[in-house]
Formats: sequence, C-alpha cells, structure tokens
Amino acid sequence: MREFFTRTKNEKGYATLYTRIRKRNPKVDIFVNSLIQVDIIAWKKAKSGLDEWNKFLKTKDGKEIHSKMQGVDNAIDSLTEQGIFEKSLIDEAVANVIYKEERELQRIKEEEERKAQEEQIRIEAEKEAARKADVILFLQNYLEGMRNGSIKYGGETYGKNTCKVWSNFLGILKRFHAVNPFTWNDINKTLTDRFLCFMEEEGYMVKSINKYLICFRAMVGYAYEQGMHENTIALKSFSKKKVQESDKAKEIYLTGAELQALYEMKLEGSKETVRDVFLVGCYTCQRFSDYSHLERENFTTTAKGTRIVRIVQEKTGNSVVIPILNDNLLHIAEKYDYEIPKVNDVVLNRNIKQILRELSETVPSLARQERTVLTMKERSKEERGEVSYIRDAKGYVVKPRYELVSSHTARRSGITNLYLTGLFDSFQMMSVSGHKDEKTFNEYIKLSSDEIADAIAKKLEERNKNKSSNEGLF
Repeated sequence: MREFFTRTKNEKGYATLYTRIRKRNPKVDIFVNSLIQVDIIAWKKAKSGLDEWNKFLKTKDGKEIHSKMQGVDNAIDSLTEQGIFEKSLIDEAVANVIYKEERELQRIKEEEERKAQEEQIRIEAEKEAARKADVILFLQNYLEGMRNGSIKYGGETYGKNTCKVWSNFLGILKRFHAVNPFTWNDINKTLTDRFLCFMEEEGYMVKSINKYLICFRAMVGYAYEQGMHENTIALKSFSKKKVQESDKAKEIYLTGAELQALYEMKLEGSKETVRDVFLVGCYTCQRFSDYSHLERENFTTTAKGTRIVRIVQEKTGNSVVIPILNDNLLHIAEKYDYEIPKVNDVVLNRNIKQILRELSETVPSLARQERTVLTMKERSKEERGEVSYIRDAKGYVVKPRYELVSSHTARRSGITNLYLTGLFDSFQMMSVSGHKDEKTFNEYIKLSSDEIADAIAKKLEERNKNKSSNEGLF
C-alpha cells in the first residue's frame, strides 16, 4: 500500500491524510487528498515505529482509518493500472470511497422521500378518481383483478385475449365518460344508445360495437352483484346491433387446392417457417395461440393407435383431440422434429400475405377481388391520405383474396374444408375445433351463397344419377 502522510505544521488537532502518485515515464507527480481525517498526535505516535503502528491498527479509529486508506489505495490503483492519471477522476474515485456510506444513506433517504411523495400522489389521485368516476374506478379495479387472477370466471383465470378486450373497452369508456359523465344510477337505454352512437362516430365496426356492448352489460351486472348499485333498469338497457354481411370485413377461407399449392410451394428461410406454421393451423382447425405453440408432447396416439394432436386451448381451457386430417401436417411436424417453430402473429400476418401474393401468379383464385369493409385503422389512414384503396363500380372497397388472409384464416379454412367433405356431423367437427356452441361454430364455415348453391346442385346431380327418371326433388 502506498504511503499516506499529513501536510500540516500543526502539532495537535485534526489533519487530512495525503498520498502521492509518482511515475517516471511519462513523468507524473500528483498529491492526492485522501479526505481521511486523523488526530495529529495519534497519527504521529502511530507512525513512530512498527510496534506503535500495530497497536494503532488494533484500535477502533485505527481500523477505520486503515480501511479507508486501503479503499483509497485500491481506487487509485484501479485507475492507474488503466493508464488514468487525470486528477479530477482520481479525486472523484477517492470521494466515492470516503463518502460511500453518506451517499448511500442520502440516496436511500431521497428514494424513501420520492416513494412517499409518489404514494401520496397516488392516494390523492385515487380519491379524486373515486369522487369523479365511480364507474371508471370500478372497471379499472375489475380489470386489474382479471389480470392478476384474483377475479375469475367460473373458477378459471381470464385469458390474455379476454383481458385485452376489456382493456380496450376501458379505453373507450374513459373517452365516452369524459364527454358524457355518468354514475351507476344514470345508466339507462338512452345512455347505452348514446354509447353505441359514440362508438359508431369513432369508426368501430358493428362486430366490435356489439363486443363492447356485451362488456358494458357484463360490467353493470358484476357491479350489481357486488352491491355497487341497485339500478335494475340498467341491466335491461342493452341491445346489440344486427350484423349484416355488408358491415363486416370479408372473412375468407382457402380451399383444399389452394392449401395444397401453398404446401408444395418452394420457399426458404423465414417464409418457409411462416408458411408451415400457417398450414399447421389449417390442418388442425385451431386458433393461432394454439397452433403456433405445438410441441412434441402434443403429437400422440389414442389407445387404438389413431394419430392425434392433443391440446388444451389457451383461450377457453377446453381439452381438444384432433385426429390427423391431412398427412401434410405430419410431414411438417417431422420437418421440425415435432417442435413447431414459434412465430409472432404480427410477423405471420405480414408474411403470409406476401407469400400468397407470390403464389397467386400460379394460383389465380388467390388474386380474385373480394368486396370488403375497411377497418377503423384503414379508414383513418385513407382519410389522412396515407393510403388509397381500390373500389368497384358501386363504390365498395375490393381487395385480392391474398390480402384478406390472416393468422385466423387458418382456423376458418380448416373448419370450412372439414365441413365440405360432408363426412362428419356437427358434433364431430365441433369436437375437433373445440366449439361448445353450434351457432358460433357455424360462423366459421365461410361458404358463399354461390358455393352453397353449387353444393346443393351437386347433390341433386348425384341423386338423379341413381334414379331411372329425371323427376325433380319435389
């Protein structure tokens, strides 16, 4: 350890210890103030000989001073070993050693004061929110309970997608409440109609409007059950809008031939991965949250040896057993050693459109224009002049089919193609898809009126082939 010394002529009192940094090439000679205070008499006595020094080190003050000297020495060595001899940096390093405890105590004190201030602000904000917006505060707390699992549905924790819907609803309700303040007792048919009009003015599609009306109705019911209000009229004040086909963005399915062409398409790298994950969804009839997370343990067999995919659906918690509907699924699974690659849904949605656009050069049906409805985001972009959408002679927005494909198209395609085989009843198909409600299941069968008419005509043709005459159906 380097030498430490005082630079005072005083014979008593306190003095500061210094040390010295010296170097020949390049020449360095720096006196460093260690900031260590010592009793002058005690220090001189300690430095008078080895025995006195050892005695000094056994004292409380001696131990503390020696510890600080070592800390300063180490700090200086750390800098000089790096070739750093700037006095300002050396002084700063010394100060960090000597004032370490004081600075830490100050930091802790400031942190505690900051937290106390933040806590006070939070409490005041909550009081103000509770005073001004009982409904909003209730919904915020309810959403937090859904997220952290303290509030459950039928004993089950709410899924991420459900929490996301409620989070969106909270945002809409906050904006509505800002211009239409209300309490639980103010909720009636007039208010809910006003809320519906508010969402229409914001550009929400009918399907989304109905979804958030359901949230509003459920919230009112939850609050009633918890004794937040006694407004029974509010419970009867909600009615959904009827959804017309013209109100919805076009939802398509890919035909069996299109899926096979996609399967046979030569791709590499990330495009190949995206294509394969999308096809897994088509061949299993599942949601993206399920088909994009299949692992080896999901691929198994029944007691009779039937090869299946066994999963617990993330959204519903339903156990679903899916027989292998197409050998292409097994070939894809084998390619990845039964560990389906993890792909972000945003990445998949963007890339699958590009892949199908390229495929449309050899599969023209993918480029066929379909009437659709712009989403709220798309309308906003068009209004700002950022994009322009093609319209037909009647003013309807049209898009090529490949532009209408998303991660959820896989589930619709699987269910629709399963239905088109004509081999299975609804119970069997719903067992594969995981649906519990036939009405919801039927919404996934994306056949046009023309396709249904063609299917009926085909069955009539097959019937007539088996009859000796050409008599009609009735």
